[in-house]
Amino acid sequence: MHTPPSRLCLLLLATMMLVLAGCPAMTDSSEISLTQGNWSVTATSSNPAVGVFYVGGNLTQSGSSLSGSMFVAGSLCFDVSQPVSFTGTVSGNQVTLTSAAVNGQVFSVTATSTSSSAISGSYAITGGCADSDSGTADATAVPSISGIWNGPVTGSGGSSVTLSVALAQGTVASADGSFPLVGTLTYTGSSCSVSGTISDGFVAGSYLLLNANTVETDGTQGNVFYTHILLDSSSNPQNMTGTYEASYGLCDGDLQVLTLTKQ
Repeated sequence: MHTPPSRLCLLLLATMMLVLAGCPAMTDSSEISLTQGNWSVTATSSNPAVGVFYVGGNLTQSGSSLSGSMFVAGSLCFDVSQPVSFTGTVSGNQVTLTSAAVNGQVFSVTATSTSSSAISGSYAITGGCADSDSGTADATAVPSISGIWNGPVTGSGGSSVTLSVALAQGTVASADGSFPLVGTLTYTGSSCSVSGTISDGFVAGSYLLLNANTVETDGTQGNVFYTHILLDSSSNPQNMTGTYEASYGLCDGDLQVLTLTKQ
């Protein structure tokens, strides 16, 4: 007795469904695509004596591979002026980053990507000055800080002037992983500086450095450095704080505190 074609199809379909039911569900192995560009890592050590420091700069992804060059700010064991090369991988939403050795120190991050612009996990350092240090690591893509930033520059003697900085951030990272900054400065209430032009500046993660040539109240030229500047937030920066030092000109020798707010 022959089985009708229609019944045969039904039997085959039922058999396939039973086989599939016994197989584990397939998972999506595709890698998450991280935001390309400026990233900031907030590293919080489990050792209170070390505290919090920051790693930041350009991070790029090609398939499952990561690469970048970053600066380490706020650490006693890393020179903030020395860029550090990183390589890593992305597997699903798992992210790893490992630095090249810097004075014997290797900085590693193992984390989970919670979105294309946020990573959370842990870090560990082996070798050198910071050997055996470890803690949490939270990384965020930093949006462009182009715009107007205003606020007080306050001296130790209580004097205060207002500074307005028109910043423009480059879209392409430099070879060291920083993003160039250009712009102009306007002083209000200063007894020595009137305006200025940024001659050298960059942002790497949440860390900024600015060097500007200034026009003094008597028409001569001065120079100022804005150093150790940190953004208050990686994901949505609204304020920056740091120090201000005049290297020559009418303000020569001034050491002041800088606080600017995005307008």
